[in-house]
Amino acid sequence: MIYSIGYQKRKLSEIVSVMEEKDIDLLVDVRSVPYSRKPEFNRNRLQEALGSRYEWMGEVLGGKKGPAKEIGIKKLLFLHGQGRRLLLMCMEHHPCDCHRLYDISRRLAKRGVEVVHLFDGHEQTTDELSEEACNERKKDRNR
Repeated sequence: MIYSIGYQKRKLSEIVSVMEEKDIDLLVDVRSVPYSRKPEFNRNRLQEALGSRYEWMGEVLGGKKGPAKEIGIKKLLFLHGQGRRLLLMCMEHHPCDCHRLYDISRRLAKRGVEVVHLFDGHEQTTDELSEEACNERKKDRNR
């Protein structure tokens, strides 16, 4: 199992707590641009805070330049296969608003790897966050 989280409504200390609670040994930053208006989520600050428990993979998994590259998906599969406990992180709080769900997680699910998305006190798998569920969410937000 791989976990997924957005930092939009969180502090770094909350992300670290999630990592401890879920026994995560690697935070995988999947942002194309690893900088934020929240300085604690800038790449250098994350590296300082987490050391070897942080890896930026936005160059191969970022969503701004199109779908994640196959080499990035393969690296996640490799790390997962090695028994590493991963937490994919991007900015967007809700997975329906982020490529963590609609690109990376769906591609991992097709290869038999379950991704659990953490948001609003929920834990939902990629399958539970279907396109229909996300479309309904978007309709509700636009009303």
